[in-house]
Amino acid sequence: MNQNIPDIGQDTPDFEVLTSDSKIFRLSEELKSGQNVKLMFYRGHW
Repeated sequence: MNQNIPDIGQDTPDFEVLTSDSKIFRLSEELKSGQNVKLMFYRGHW
């Protein structure tokens, strides 16, 4: 299996992405805020 994919129960690696409103989302920064973070991934080609 791909070494970059965490196993169930493992911490998610830190990452950053550009949001739909052109802001940068960085996982580590959101987690510092103390709020819950829910990641949802959608498969492309609707």
